[in-house]
Amino acid sequence: MKITVITPFFEGDKYMDNLIDCMLENEASLKKVGHDLELILVNDSPWKTLEAPASEDNFIRVITNPENKGIHYSRVAGLAEATGDYVMFLDQDDSIADDALVKLLRLITKSGAEVEVANASLEQADGSKLLWYRNSYHKTLIGDLNTYLRIGIQIISPGQCLIKKDAIPEFWESNIMSKNGADDYFLWLLMLAKGLKFHYHDEVLYTHRYTATNLSADTTVTDESVYDFIDLLNECDYFKQEDIFTLHEMITYKNQFRASGTFGKITCSLANLGLFIDNIKFKKKTGTRYGFNR
Repeated sequence: MKITVITPFFEGDKYMDNLIDCMLENEASLKKVGHDLELILVNDSPWKTLEAPASEDNFIRVITNPENKGIHYSRVAGLAEATGDYVMFLDQDDSIADDALVKLLRLITKSGAEVEVANASLEQADGSKLLWYRNSYHKTLIGDLNTYLRIGIQIISPGQCLIKKDAIPEFWESNIMSKNGADDYFLWLLMLAKGLKFHYHDEVLYTHRYTATNLSADTTVTDESVYDFIDLLNECDYFKQEDIFTLHEMITYKNQFRASGTFGKITCSLANLGLFIDNIKFKKKTGTRYGFNR
């Protein structure tokens, strides 16, 4: 078996050493059990030269976009070059455990899932770390489409996930988003709408590094990106129109809630009472402060 890790790079020189060290450890652990690793670095800042670091088996390749095209385009460009049976989309500033890939590969082949999801550690601005899935209830929602439609995305990053390459929807590959921030949400929604299986592994194998520029922390940016793919979903023949409506309603409500004062929050919550109740229940049952405002 071969795994391809795809990492878009945008002026990410300062992250290169940590990424390569992490990949070398994973390549060694995979090789011990007869599997291969391929790392594709997608240079999305083509005004700068990005060279593949030397590796014993030459498993690292660099491809360069013709111009700055964004993270979705870069991930798809890397996917087009991938020769692995499974892929992981790992951001330039994040990391995985030294044996993450060999563990995820063993698990996904055993579970028969299309997506294997590990737990995640989220670095905070003060240096502390937050465990993403903190109770059994939250872990059951990883593959629940209704939760993604009414609450929001339940996977913090595709770096948590090993994905069966041939299960990635062609619609995601051929409909490139123009706004960064939510192409992974777009991917999970399409896969869930197709009824594909997500399996959870209860071990932290991924760390989301805190930087002041993390896109996922900026809800305005991510919401705009969601509106971008909602427009695209209208052309998808297997995504239900009522689900598109629910998703649009949820994003619009949360956008209004965050932008409003106390009276405005009350007003828009009463106007979206079902969503409000569902999100409050989610927040209480998962024990996460991210449950409502995310």
